[in-house]
Amino acid sequence: MDDHLSLSEKKEIRRKAQEIARADVLARREAILQESEEAARKQKLSRRSSNGVMNLVLLFSSLVFVVCILEIGWYYYKGYKYDKQQEEIVSMMQGGIATAFDPTELEIPDIIEAFSFPDEGDYQIVSTAKRKFSTDVSDRWKEQYRYLSSANQDCFGYIEIPDSRISLPVMFTPKSPEHYLYRNFSGSYETRGTPFLDKATKLGESRNYIIYAHNMHDGSAFGTLPEYMHEQYYKDHKYIYFNTAISEGVYEIFAVCKTQIYSVSSGMFRYHTYGGVLSKKEFETYVKEVKKMSRYRSDLSVEWGDELITLSTCYHDEPNDNGRLIIVAKRIR
Repeated sequence: MDDHLSLSEKKEIRRKAQEIARADVLARREAILQESEEAARKQKLSRRSSNGVMNLVLLFSSLVFVVCILEIGWYYYKGYKYDKQQEEIVSMMQGGIATAFDPTELEIPDIIEAFSFPDEGDYQIVSTAKRKFSTDVSDRWKEQYRYLSSANQDCFGYIEIPDSRISLPVMFTPKSPEHYLYRNFSGSYETRGTPFLDKATKLGESRNYIIYAHNMHDGSAFGTLPEYMHEQYYKDHKYIYFNTAISEGVYEIFAVCKTQIYSVSSGMFRYHTYGGVLSKKEFETYVKEVKKMSRYRSDLSVEWGDELITLSTCYHDEPNDNGRLIIVAKRIR
């Protein structure tokens, strides 16, 4: 068919074909260019978006960091304020309650008689048992307790462990036992709380005074009790002073135990149910169980008729194990 075309026609066809090919190449180049520009635009937008997300992450992280620093600072500032209040209390008392003594020469004064029940196994009559109390307390403690009770009538007494941060008033509110769980001595809100007594407590009648307080990371409240997990600390801090409205007492530690708040159905020993007035059987069960759990062995003899105190605070091996650390001591003066 091409043989019938003239030379000029053939040239024209060839020219048009070249123009079409050239236009096609240009179109392809344009498409490639547009694709490159679109890809660059998308990459730029992606980079902007990524940078925006990164900036938001950095901003959020910075805010979290600042909040954490502020919270930590606030926590330790509150701890400082808490310690200052305790220092003011000690200052107003003109010192703590601990005095130097030779533990080998101590024994409970004869004027403080042991319980005498018609039937020692009958728990129901414990609260009506008669007992003589020592009125031979020092004038110094009388003045100290007068200050404490006038500042806050909920104050039951005072606890002190020499050479430690524990030198604190002890509260008792039987109608609302945990009233001071998050309150300071003045009654204001405070996460560290103030040591308080078990609801079963009866002044002068309790065989076991259980005192609760928080285990704070900054060492306030009962935050130094975990130190008893170290044997040398236990040996150096064996004595606890605990004064009440009617007596001044020195107690020697005989058990340091890790335990938990178990449910009734668990069948495990539930130390927190052995506070206050106890029957002989309950007392002996308590002593047996805490000695069995104790981290250390003690040669201290503990018998029915003795008076005990138990310091209780949280102690977690795992976040939600409901663990407790208890320090149990017998009155020796």
